[in-house]
Amino acid sequence: MNTATIAIEPPLQTAPLKRRRDALLGRHAQFLLYALIGVGALVVDVSIFAILALGTAWHPLLAHTVSTAVAAIVSFLANSYINFRVTDRLLLRFVSFGVVVFIGYVVSSVVIGVGIDIFTLDPLLAKAISLPIVLVLQFTLNTRITFKSTHERTLP
Repeated sequence: MNTATIAIEPPLQTAPLKRRRDALLGRHAQFLLYALIGVGALVVDVSIFAILALGTAWHPLLAHTVSTAVAAIVSFLANSYINFRVTDRLLLRFVSFGVVVFIGYVVSSVVIGVGIDIFTLDPLLAKAISLPIVLVLQFTLNTRITFKSTHERTLP
C-alpha cells in the first residue's frame, strides 16, 4: 500500500496581506486609539447627560454643559496617559485641548447649520456628517499641538 501525504498549505497571499495589514494598523494605531477614546468619551457624555437631564430636574442645557465637560476631561486624560503618553505640563496641555475642543465645536456647528439650512438635511444626518470632519481636525490639532512631545518641539 502506498500512503500519500497531503500537505495543506496556507494561501500564498496570507503572509504579505498580514504584513500589509499590520503595517497599516501600525501607521494608524494612534488615530484608531484616539477614535476609540472618543467613542468612550461619547458614552460618558451621553450617559451623564441622560442621568442629569432625564433622571433629575436639571435643565437640559446645564446637563449638556456638565456632561460635555466631564467627557472632555475623560478624553484628555485617556489621550494623555494611554494614547500619546505625554504627562508633562498637564495644565497647559489641558488648556490647549480645550481650545481644540472649542474649535471642533465651532466647525461642527457650521457643518450642521449649513447641512440643515442650505441643504435641508435631517439634523441627525447633518450631525453625522460633522463627526468625521471634526474627528480628523481635532486629531490633527491635538497631535501637532496639544500632545506633541517636548522632545519634538523646537524652540524659536
